[in-house]
Amino acid sequence: MADLALDVPAQPPFATHTTPDRTGQVITVGSMSKTHWGGLRIGWLRAPARLVTELAGQRVATDMGGSVLDQLLALTLLARADDLLPPRLEEMRRRRTALAAALTAHVPQWTWHLPPGGLSLWVDLGEPVASALAERALDYGVRIEGGTHFATDPGLFEQRLRIPYTVPPDTLHEAVRRMATALADGLPHPPTTRQQPHWVV
Repeated sequence: MADLALDVPAQPPFATHTTPDRTGQVITVGSMSKTHWGGLRIGWLRAPARLVTELAGQRVATDMGGSVLDQLLALTLLARADDLLPPRLEEMRRRRTALAAALTAHVPQWTWHLPPGGLSLWVDLGEPVASALAERALDYGVRIEGGTHFATDPGLFEQRLRIPYTVPPDTLHEAVRRMATALADGLPHPPTTRQQPHWVV
């Protein structure tokens, strides 16, 4: 996400802060699915040649390799990053603005802060209903994940939704309208959680 700085200058890669005798200890990684297109599931890394060779050898042991066509496309896109990234950032700014406007119009009781970068807006629902809302929203044609889906521990972020602004503004507005309708129509009560037994007898 470091390249997706919308309101602040993009930070230079961490490797630029290293001294010549320590550059071999820095690996820079990135993902084409974030900066260019979500369907292009290609990651990349920059490291000293010897380390890249070693890591490539490790990869052979774990999978059969990625799509050659996707990798060639990624190589072309990386070479044109200076031309392609600015329009992408401007589009993300427009979509972020559209999502914030839709939230203000349809669910003004929710709170959020506009992120200075990235692809998602974290919304505080004010009560722990994110999972129930995500489940109900499916009936209204919207797939969204509650905050617990992104938490390290179960139950965390149950009052938050992570809403990406990666679709066109009209789609964002309609999705928020449908989520507001789902919320207004009532959510099922969350199931009571039972403590896991310490012993099984």
